[in-house]
Amino acid sequence: MDKVKKFFESKSYGFYVSIGLAVLSLVTAIVYASLFHMSRYMSWGAFAVVIVGVVLAAVLPFLKQAKWSCCAIALADFIALLLYAYNIYFYVSVVMVGIQASTFSPQFLACTSLFAILLVLNIANVFLKQEKTEKE
Repeated sequence: MDKVKKFFESKSYGFYVSIGLAVLSLVTAIVYASLFHMSRYMSWGAFAVVIVGVVLAAVLPFLKQAKWSCCAIALADFIALLLYAYNIYFYVSVVMVGIQASTFSPQFLACTSLFAILLVLNIANVFLKQEKTEKE
């Protein structure tokens, strides 16, 4: 029990934000896979990158590298966003021109919103302290 207490004593508020972002990233990956798994717009690479980022964010604190957890999750989520955009751009162009659809689907809006929220929160989290200094 003392090891657990000592482990969390050295963590700052940014560490807990990173944990929350890892959970939100996992939720985003699950929502994305569940909504687009049968679609040609699904990027399994994006899904895998998010999972790798979550695993890295979970493992790094135990390797005494908690300060890098926020970077790992931010980079993974950004790469996943880019892969998502690469796979979905044709759908966006079809809707924008009005070829097959005139409005965006709720699935697209949900996934795009989640990825956008992750991007903004990860950018903010990179600037938060992850570990306490000795003075604190």
